[in-house]
Amino acid sequence: MKKMHLAILLEWCFLGMATSPAHAGALRAGLGRTDITPPARGTPLSGYSARTSGSIGVLDPLQARALVLECGDKRMAFVAMDIIEFPSARVVEEAKKRFGIGLVLLNASHTHFGPNFHSRRWPEPDGGKKAFRQTEDRVIEAIGQAAENMFPARLSVGKGEITLGYHRLQMQPDGRRRPLFRNPERIPQAPVDPEVAIIRIEDADSNTTRGLLVGYACHPVNLAQRCLLISADYPGAMTAKVEKALGPNVLCLFAQGGGGSVNPFFIEERTGQPDAVTGHKIMGELLADEVLRAVKTCEPVKGPAEIQWRTKTLAFRDRWSSTATVPVEMATVMINRTIGIAAVPGEPFLSLQTMFKRDAPVAFPLFSGYTCVGGVEPPDYIPDIRAAAEGGYGASYTTHIEVGAAERIVNQAVMDLFDMLGMFFDVPEDQKARTKKAAK
Repeated sequence: MKKMHLAILLEWCFLGMATSPAHAGALRAGLGRTDITPPARGTPLSGYSARTSGSIGVLDPLQARALVLECGDKRMAFVAMDIIEFPSARVVEEAKKRFGIGLVLLNASHTHFGPNFHSRRWPEPDGGKKAFRQTEDRVIEAIGQAAENMFPARLSVGKGEITLGYHRLQMQPDGRRRPLFRNPERIPQAPVDPEVAIIRIEDADSNTTRGLLVGYACHPVNLAQRCLLISADYPGAMTAKVEKALGPNVLCLFAQGGGGSVNPFFIEERTGQPDAVTGHKIMGELLADEVLRAVKTCEPVKGPAEIQWRTKTLAFRDRWSSTATVPVEMATVMINRTIGIAAVPGEPFLSLQTMFKRDAPVAFPLFSGYTCVGGVEPPDYIPDIRAAAEGGYGASYTTHIEVGAAERIVNQAVMDLFDMLGMFFDVPEDQKARTKKAAK
């Protein structure tokens, strides 16, 4: 039934394209990868403010994976990084100057076991700034690899389903929510989104799979606070297994969604012990198994190739200040009038993903949270109105953005998609019809 529903939506979008002018040029794609693992020992780690010492080793490497898409004069990049967040005006500027890329989406998996560039505990002066710039260099290198090795491409899309996490704000008898950071009994607690979104990138000449973009929403905190090992967490375990299964020429990118309010069931208590099977590996490989199953059901995206995007910087009030503001730099992308991507920075609650998927006027909506499109510092947690009212971690503390911002952000992405579909007119529709009739 789900496969049939997707096919109908794809056909609807294809029919809609018949009334729109085709853009010149076929779709081309490129893929690149670089290692962004920081020094094994002494690197301040991100995500847990209670840590008082740096890393003691590497559990698994951190990587930056880049996908460049091109159609006619439009060229964009999606970069998936094993890092907590990554605003960078320099990467955006260099990608445009060196490779002619007009839009860069910097999606961070939000692993809590990568470098904290803002920490004062770096072993050398300005160590965080130096490490950040080195990481920028490697991200630019990954984009360059992709941009310089383009091939005729074809996209297909599909969806899997697996529940690996739970809503981490638990309702209390007083109508308020309190954080539930661990759930060892794995008791289901909604809302969560079990959907695994998959975009397959194929070489149109050889009919081979070259890459996958996999979207899923869940906090990467499988290794727990006491872990001082550098790790890509479950997204790294997932991409490693998928790439091993599909072969050395396939690159798998992970797109973190609205995971701000979702924690994993699998949180490891024995990380670092010899031969320990860690929670991140269990979860990552379960997700990989579902990706490998679902990728076989992907349906081709039909119709003329087309890439459009809109970028916006929205200004919000600080929830706790009468003078401060919270800027949100976001982007909305539409590919072949079928794939719609909402790229939102900060830590969006799952509800933003749910609202976008519900309202987006495309067959395949993908919500990309933790995503920077420039150098503006991302906001903290972005809760929806109900969550802000009910409170709890990320909803009433560790958040600064005004109540109602989440809904406005999603609405902006939805409006952008309708605009790119040509659904808004400069004049009332009846006036437009009269003007057209008079011109005849």
